Amino acid sequence: MKKRTRAKKKHNLVTRKHLNRRIVILNICFFGVFLFLGWQVTSIKIFKGEEYTKGALSNMTRSESIIAAQRGDIVDRNHKTLATSVLAYNVILSPKDILTLKEEQQEKLYATLAKQVDKTVDEIRNIVNERSNSKYYILAKRISTEKAEPLKGLGGVALDRTYVRKYPAGELAAQVLGYFNKNEEGKYGIEQQYESYLAGKPGREFSQMEGSKIITRQLQDAEAGSTITLTLDEVIQQYVTTTMEKYIEQYNPINASAIIMNPNTGEVYSMYSYPSYNPNTYNDLSEQLGASTWKGLSLDKQTEKLLEAWKNHTMQYMYEPGSTMKPIIMAMALEEGVIKGDETYNCPGYKVVADTRISCWKTGGHGVQTLEEVIANSCNVGMMELTSGMDNDVFLEYIKRFGFGEETGIELAGEEVGLLGKKLNVVDKATYSMGQNLTVTPLQLITAFSAVVNGGYLMEPYVVSNIINEDGEELLNQKKAVRRPVISSEISTLVTSYLKKVVEDGTGTAAAISGYDIGGKTGTGEKRVNVDGKLERPEDEYVVSFIGAAPISKPEVVGLVVFDGLPDKTGAPSAAFKEMMENILPYLDIELNVSAENAASTVSVVPDVSNKNIYEAVEILKQNELDYEFVGVGSEVIDQAPKAQALWNKGGSVKLYLKTNQMDQIEEVPDLIGKTIEEAQTLVEGKFVIEGAISGSISSQMPKAGTKIEKNNKIIVKTTE
Repeated sequence: MKKRTRAKKKHNLVTRKHLNRRIVILNICFFGVFLFLGWQVTSIKIFKGEEYTKGALSNMTRSESIIAAQRGDIVDRNHKTLATSVLAYNVILSPKDILTLKEEQQEKLYATLAKQVDKTVDEIRNIVNERSNSKYYILAKRISTEKAEPLKGLGGVALDRTYVRKYPAGELAAQVLGYFNKNEEGKYGIEQQYESYLAGKPGREFSQMEGSKIITRQLQDAEAGSTITLTLDEVIQQYVTTTMEKYIEQYNPINASAIIMNPNTGEVYSMYSYPSYNPNTYNDLSEQLGASTWKGLSLDKQTEKLLEAWKNHTMQYMYEPGSTMKPIIMAMALEEGVIKGDETYNCPGYKVVADTRISCWKTGGHGVQTLEEVIANSCNVGMMELTSGMDNDVFLEYIKRFGFGEETGIELAGEEVGLLGKKLNVVDKATYSMGQNLTVTPLQLITAFSAVVNGGYLMEPYVVSNIINEDGEELLNQKKAVRRPVISSEISTLVTSYLKKVVEDGTGTAAAISGYDIGGKTGTGEKRVNVDGKLERPEDEYVVSFIGAAPISKPEVVGLVVFDGLPDKTGAPSAAFKEMMENILPYLDIELNVSAENAASTVSVVPDVSNKNIYEAVEILKQNELDYEFVGVGSEVIDQAPKAQALWNKGGSVKLYLKTNQMDQIEEVPDLIGKTIEEAQTLVEGKFVIEGAISGSISSQMPKAGTKIEKNNKIIVKTTE
């Protein structure tokens, strides 16, 4: 038994030796393979790394897409939006991917697309089939978010974010704003002048793809443009626009302009220019001229009309101002000391200057005139007399000191400077004193006039109040800037007092407003037109204007109205000024000037009707002998002009500013006057409820016809049997 045991141990020993040898061999093999693989990796990395990297990258694609920046808003002084950019989408097709879909899926896709873009199913199908190898085709640009919603997630369709520029108020202040064109450039006005602030900074998206799979993505966010706040007031601009449109329709001038400004700061509240355009459709005047007229014009004529409409006549139109220059000229003569203020002049209807007979507008003459009467009656002879003692060069230098012949400094491109002679003779000086033979812009004139009434300071007019970026950081803040003093405060006070006489019983009585002290000056400038290469003055065609201030004792607002191509003596500028100011003065909370003894019988204290419904507000006004005018839509009063506690003429209208939270329920109140109750009920059925009477013919209604309020509100009527 022991021998057998020894033999077994020997056999186990041999077996273990063989096993150990095999393990060693396997380890050597593994080590060799490891060395080989390590060498191969090293070889590839060191010697062929670039080649293999290029090969791998060749199977990948890189793309860079631009992320549009939202253009900054332009808002008025009360932050009402005048220009904004609304989110939209460009629709991008990948025909190559679409064609991998099943036929029925393709047809469903085409039908969905056709509903949202301005193309038929057949057109979209042809686009895809004709570009079968393309992965990028712009099918539609700038569709709304509502139209884009059904397209999200569709195979072979991508939506690129972009923005559409909108001008909610349409034509309102179009020449001040300018427009944003199809090349995504700001043109004219604020859009051009402040492009760098408005544009923002586009973002970028960098993607690396292998096939259709995104491997890496890097995003650089877009930076929105800054918000520009203007000095313009949308409400005042609307008052001016409505008034000017009325007189333009009546008289059909060649062009027209109006400016409302604060004389003490240079802030421009309103700038109106005609002809005009809608920035939303900046290259199409169908809305202004009529579709058939516009389409019937040649391309050259269309371009000519567009250039005239884009022009801001308040600062790019040069004209002979006529008598609106006279207050400025008189202030110059008083400041220089060539007259003292107690002079009188005899006007026989003409004056001979260096053998040139120059007529007064009143050919029979004004007779003896004081300085105040010279201004009030716009006497040409008196103006020539009072400047006759001024040195010609000194006279011209004063004209320049008042800002004529140079830019006003307003932050808008393209400002004209007018035409002045380099050297004046006595005849030039005589005609300049009447506002003839020199040309100015409306903006130059109102700025110079402001210096006459504000204590003697030539201000720099401005339309931009501040600029704030998307982080709330203020980038610019405009303050009033005095360009230079031009006359003393004493001379300013004296000439300003003369302007009151013009409106009380001079040439500007049409501008008088009950309860307010208004001062101003009318102007009739002769035109010079080119006829066969010669400058001629056509008969009965003038540039007529009115410039005025209120309250004249301490002016807070100045206004200028200019019509080109009207007959003399229409009174249109003065009447237009009056209509504007009847709205603007109470809106600016400029109080009536009423003596204590007359106050009780002629004026009422305006009650506070803000935050009431229209029915309560109108009833309260009625109890205070005041009328009403609605501005806006809805049945809730959010503001009023004049403000509460102001004095207002009995019977005068208080403007009630309305709002609604139910725009989808707004309906226009129909005209019920003259209708029976039964007829009225039939007319308003399902919209409004008739209250106040049950029979008879309707003689009055509240709200008035044209008011827009929510459905199911009441219309209160009175009837006669």
